[in-house]
Amino acid sequence: MRSVSRWVTALLLLGGLAVAGCSRSPTATQAAAEEPSRLVAVAGTDAKKVVITEQAVTRLGLRTAPVGRRTVSTAGRAVSRTTVPYSALIYDTRGQIWVYEMVEPQAYLRKKIDVESVDGETVIMTRGPAAGSPVVTVGAAMLYGAELGTGGE
Repeated sequence: MRSVSRWVTALLLLGGLAVAGCSRSPTATQAAAEEPSRLVAVAGTDAKKVVITEQAVTRLGLRTAPVGRRTVSTAGRAVSRTTVPYSALIYDTRGQIWVYEMVEPQAYLRKKIDVESVDGETVIMTRGPAAGSPVVTVGAAMLYGAELGTGGE
């Protein structure tokens, strides 16, 4: 009888260790639950912000540059225009041109732009984000994929 109780105790002890080994720490559970990206509706519009984790920013190597300003000659007169690096542009399937503006840390909003001309690596716009606004120059395609649900982070 004593030998049976030892076996039962041993089996219960092993079973308890097995169950304990399968559990996750709260930190691991929280990390697994946090998605690398999520979409947040922008009140009063159909637009959605792409919000990504700090780790996703690092993994994607996202880089931004401020929207610039340049004076150009149009129809014989000097006009001030905003500019972005060509690398910031995203083209959709209809040929419309977009950039991702960083609207808050780790949050990006796709904005439609109108291009007047391209001068080397600089795009001169007639419509787009305001001068000084940060736009994504590296990793915009991944944000677009995350927004459309096609595998971007």
